[in-house]
Amino acid sequence: MLTTPNQDSSRRSLQHAGEQLRQQYARHRCSAPFWDAYHQVQRELVAAFPERQAELCNRLAVFAQRLGAVEKAQLLELADSEV
Repeated sequence: MLTTPNQDSSRRSLQHAGEQLRQQYARHRCSAPFWDAYHQVQRELVAAFPERQAELCNRLAVFAQRLGAVEKAQLLELADSEV
C-alpha cells in the first residue's frame, strides 16, 4: 500500500504522541497532569494535520483506552474526507 508523505508524517507524529502519552500515564496515571498532556498532544496533532482531525482524535482516544485511562473511548464521526 502506498502512502503519501503527509500520511507518513502523521503516522510518525501519532507514534511520537503515543510514546509521550505512555510516559505521562506511567508517571501520572489518570490524574489531571495526564489529561493536560493528552489535550496538549491532541492540540499539536490537530494543528499539524487539520484535515485528519477526527481520525487523529479517535486514535488518541483509543490509545487512552488501551492505556487504561478510560473504560470506553468516545469516538467522533469521521468526515467523508477522512474515510
